[in-house]
Amino acid sequence: MQVHQISAQQIQSKEAFLKIAAAYIASGTSAVSNSSTSHHVSGTCFLVETPALIDASLSEVSSAFFDGNKEIALQLFEAVKNNVFALVDGILVDQKAACISRLGDLFTEIEWLLHDKPVRAFPYYKDQIVCTGAVLGSALFYHFLLEQAVDAVFVDSRDCIVTSDDFGRASIHEPITRSRIQQTFIPGRTHVTQAGIGATDQNENARLTTDGSNWLAATLTDV
Repeated sequence: MQVHQISAQQIQSKEAFLKIAAAYIASGTSAVSNSSTSHHVSGTCFLVETPALIDASLSEVSSAFFDGNKEIALQLFEAVKNNVFALVDGILVDQKAACISRLGDLFTEIEWLLHDKPVRAFPYYKDQIVCTGAVLGSALFYHFLLEQAVDAVFVDSRDCIVTSDDFGRASIHEPITRSRIQQTFIPGRTHVTQAGIGATDQNENARLTTDGSNWLAATLTDV
């Protein structure tokens, strides 16, 4: 499978999305005409990071929440939501409503957490909040591909990347994760998922170490 990393800076404008999609579509057309071993046979996976516009802001939300400043955390998160909706408005047309519906579920995850009181260590809460940024970014890119008539599959990496509970620096449980990847990713299809995140066996968000992220990219290449 061909693996493409979509950086935080690329998830910020329609122009950036169009450039990525155009290059992918053009390379696919060329590969189909020139080679029977193209990535359209083996498949493609886009690993999407958190949009740069909200990356630091989600960390600020985490800090305010952990410090006991619930109202400030909620205000900061409302600003994050507004920035994400501005991205949606600037990038999507036909897929806008479907994307907003998907984003609403993700926003609810964080808002429920922000109404609790912290009883665990800070890295745990930071992971629960910050990891959703990559899911937001990948959802936006996925719906953009659908608008470009790319038959893509959305994968929430938290459903198949099983990690340790070392929050902020989680390692991957390789055997079970490799098995889930093989069951989830479909040869010959285009997939959109998240870079750098997974979940524990208790379904808690966890950020991966650099080694974990590299292992994931390498493992997806072998699908």
